[in-house]
Amino acid sequence: MNESSTTSPVKDAPQSIRVLLIEDSPPDALLIRGLLATGFTVTHVTDLGTGITAAHAPFDIVLLDLFLPDSRGLDTFTQFHSLHPELPILVMSGLDDEHFAESAVSDGAQDYLVKGQMDEVLLRRAVRYAMERKRVERALRDSEAFYQSLVESLPQYIYRKDAQGHFTFANRRFCVELGRTFQEIVGHTDYDFFPAELAAKYQADDQRVMAAGKVFEAVEEHTPPGGEKEYVQVVKSPVFDAQGKIIGTQGIFWDVTARVRGEEKLKKAHTDLARSREDLLRTLADLQRSHSRFKEAQQQMVEMEKMQTVGQMAAGIAHEVKNPLAVIRMGMDYLTNAIDTAGNEAVGTVLKDMQDALHRADGIIMGLLDFSAPGKVDLRPWDLNSLLRSSLNLVKHELKTAQVTVETDFCENLPPVLADTNKIKQVFVNALSNAIHAMPEGGRLTVRTYIKKLTPEEAKPSPGARQTHAFRAGERVLVTEIDDTGTGIPDDKLARVFEPFFTTKSTGKGTGLGLTVSRKIVELHEGTIQLQNLSPTGARATITLRTEKN
Repeated sequence: MNESSTTSPVKDAPQSIRVLLIEDSPPDALLIRGLLATGFTVTHVTDLGTGITAAHAPFDIVLLDLFLPDSRGLDTFTQFHSLHPELPILVMSGLDDEHFAESAVSDGAQDYLVKGQMDEVLLRRAVRYAMERKRVERALRDSEAFYQSLVESLPQYIYRKDAQGHFTFANRRFCVELGRTFQEIVGHTDYDFFPAELAAKYQADDQRVMAAGKVFEAVEEHTPPGGEKEYVQVVKSPVFDAQGKIIGTQGIFWDVTARVRGEEKLKKAHTDLARSREDLLRTLADLQRSHSRFKEAQQQMVEMEKMQTVGQMAAGIAHEVKNPLAVIRMGMDYLTNAIDTAGNEAVGTVLKDMQDALHRADGIIMGLLDFSAPGKVDLRPWDLNSLLRSSLNLVKHELKTAQVTVETDFCENLPPVLADTNKIKQVFVNALSNAIHAMPEGGRLTVRTYIKKLTPEEAKPSPGARQTHAFRAGERVLVTEIDDTGTGIPDDKLARVFEPFFTTKSTGKGTGLGLTVSRKIVELHEGTIQLQNLSPTGARATITLRTEKN
């Protein structure tokens, strides 16, 4: 018979291993069936041709004798394996030849067994190990096939190199990129395909990846052979062997030239837009500053013109009124000496009221003359604190009458101030008197001095000011502040306090020329005077003057 089919003595079970035994020696076949008596289903044939045909049925493993009636030696295995490569094969032979065994395993056999050395444990274990190795081999083959299919279908360029920089793999797209076949790439280095400078950079990147053992990612310039420069996104990573040793690198890159060019254009457009916006904002700011300066200059011109007109009018009025007032004063003196007022109290009262009115009118005329006169100042170095102490002494009676206390905060070792002593005292006395009048129920008057360096904003002239020499940013000036705890100045009237004849005092309490004349005197000193309200109550007069060093 050419074929026999036997089963083990044990009832065939679903979990039993199906074995195809191709053996022409009855004693050896009997022995093998006996060793696989339990857990196995054995089908036995005696020649290769029958075995090849029988193998079309489902089997888990094949036990193949190499020396059969119709085939001899390794050719027996080669024929069977070529037709049924999916089956795990245990080669059996009576020859205990190591070289023969290695050749069989190298050609694809799972193991090589010497017939005279088999026992039940060895054979069963060899069968199971052979099946497992075949399963692993199939899984590995499927995995490699999947990997190969994936790598070849990806639109990216993929390659591998060994530790010396020689290519060991290249996918189809990479081969097309270089214009070479797989065989022409493997075994060569970057220097065989790229300019020396670019190849040196690529290999330096490889060495860095292997030294760090980490993934390297970047956008780089890339010039394919015979092509133009482009930009690629590169990801390089180390390749490890089974023991975890780095044995090379693998890389994947793809063309991002369009993206980089787009980003460059977008960045340039953004930069141009930002520059245009900055230019527009700068131009707008310049226009706003020019408009602001124009408005300030216009306001100053209007104020100067108004003040000049008022000054001319005041001078004319003063000269016209001064002579009639002199006649009235002489008449008053005559009447006072000619009439006996001791017996007529009403006449005495009338004469006194007339004298008070005349004195007030004379004060207004003097104020008008002070305001209208061009004026000159005799500037000399003085101690600012001494001038203020002298001015406080001049209003000592008013302070006592109004029950106002005085606090001084004078900065010591101030440089001398350039001032006309009599005129600047007039300014200080006027400011002190205004502060006292703002506290009819009593209060606290604070006078302080200090030196400061002006900021650009502080150096700007006040609207309406007629300074011929403006302050400079960074200039050191002397500052006097006079604070009161009074009712302050109504917000709607604060901007008008320096106007001629404008006053917040009740009728008969002020001429409306004190602050106007004070500002003119301060401007003759090339200084400034300002008024502001304090929080929660009170007001502050700030007088800024130049030092001797300026």
